[in-house]
Amino acid sequence: MITNLFGSAFFVILAIAVFIFLCFKNVHTGIAATVAAFIAAFGSTETLAVSMFSTFTGGVGSLVTMMFMVFTASGLFAYLMDVTGCAMSVGKTMVKTLGVDRSYLAITATTVILLVAGVGTYTMVVVVLAIPLMKAANLPRKVGMIAALGIAPAISFCMPIANVPASLPNIFLPTTIFDAPVLSIATGCVGIVLFFFWITRMVKKARANNEGFDGGDDVGDLDTDTSALPSFATSLIPLIVVIVSAIFMAAFKVSVPDAPAPVGFFEGVLGVDSTAQVALAQLAGCVVLIALHFNRCKEVGFTKIVSQGAPSMWGFLVLAGCVFGFGQVVSKCAAFAPVQEWVLGLQFSPYISAMISVAIVAGLCTDGISAMMIWLPMFGQTYLDMGVNPGALRRLLLCTTQTFDSLPHAQSTAITLGVYGLTHKQAYWDMFVTTVIFPTIFSIFCCVCCIIFY
Repeated sequence: MITNLFGSAFFVILAIAVFIFLCFKNVHTGIAATVAAFIAAFGSTETLAVSMFSTFTGGVGSLVTMMFMVFTASGLFAYLMDVTGCAMSVGKTMVKTLGVDRSYLAITATTVILLVAGVGTYTMVVVVLAIPLMKAANLPRKVGMIAALGIAPAISFCMPIANVPASLPNIFLPTTIFDAPVLSIATGCVGIVLFFFWITRMVKKARANNEGFDGGDDVGDLDTDTSALPSFATSLIPLIVVIVSAIFMAAFKVSVPDAPAPVGFFEGVLGVDSTAQVALAQLAGCVVLIALHFNRCKEVGFTKIVSQGAPSMWGFLVLAGCVFGFGQVVSKCAAFAPVQEWVLGLQFSPYISAMISVAIVAGLCTDGISAMMIWLPMFGQTYLDMGVNPGALRRLLLCTTQTFDSLPHAQSTAITLGVYGLTHKQAYWDMFVTTVIFPTIFSIFCCVCCIIFY
């Protein structure tokens, strides 16, 4: 195809512009990535057929191969938590414990518990509680939305927990989900402090301005009855199992002949890499959950659980694969090497250039996971060759993907606002502060720590 620098650059820029435009129009991200890959292929050093039927599809297939079990296990665990009532039990118990007056804290506590265990569908669980809670507390719906949404970046992308986002960098970097733990926890704590500052400010401001519940009359009353639900303890145990299993598999080491130091038993001896460990931790949670709530699972139907739960995340997996495939096509374009050299040639610390470039890609993709899938195969190994600490780089990438992925035109923004029945005018400013400004602040904090300590 077109291999001169300017012609290739034109098609790459056009492909990115089309990708952004289609995302802005709420076209499925996977479709947008496929169309963008087709346009970028005209600036590739490969033929159009090779770009689309080999490079692009090969990228999709590679990611599906690497992450299939993680997405499958995560979807199954989240579905089991939902259909058995365990997730709702956790939420209602938090409400009863903290009370209606501290309803926003109950929403946040429920969100944190679900996120720490890797339940990516927490939004659908929390919203069922959030709207009636806001009605009972006479607070605007946006408070309930931010109470859940605002804490998520600091937990899912900063803290060392076993979830899908945390496992993705391990495909490209020699890391585990628990690398650089002090940096991870410190960065997460900065995000948590910022979040609580803002949510407390929102509640005080709403009370001072007499801003009450702004939903319709059709919203039901708050129901905190847990008599028909599993107990809080048995609902929490599977979540604890996921966390403990992940830590155990990452930390358990044994001595082997001819090795200068103990090696990880699961990865070094059994060959279970860090990505597979996340899937196994989730599956362990599924087994324990089924054992504790066998009758409830039997009532739902094991065929239904497997048929609907296991594939529930496959759509997101293919979506991420399409974005990864798009990145692979771009990497074959004649204009890619000069851009890569420019990024790597910036007269900054490699941590700074990594943060800036990831933030830009996140803004272009309007999706944090997509940003990782584009950036890591393009730049990951090169940064490792520059001598950066893999664990520190991994944490910096994860938290930085949250900086510009929630801009007004992002699909996730539209979906979240729609779930809570809110408009951009009503709630986007608070969303912008907690999902764009605050992640930028704790990402800068993380970057500074990387430079000083790594």
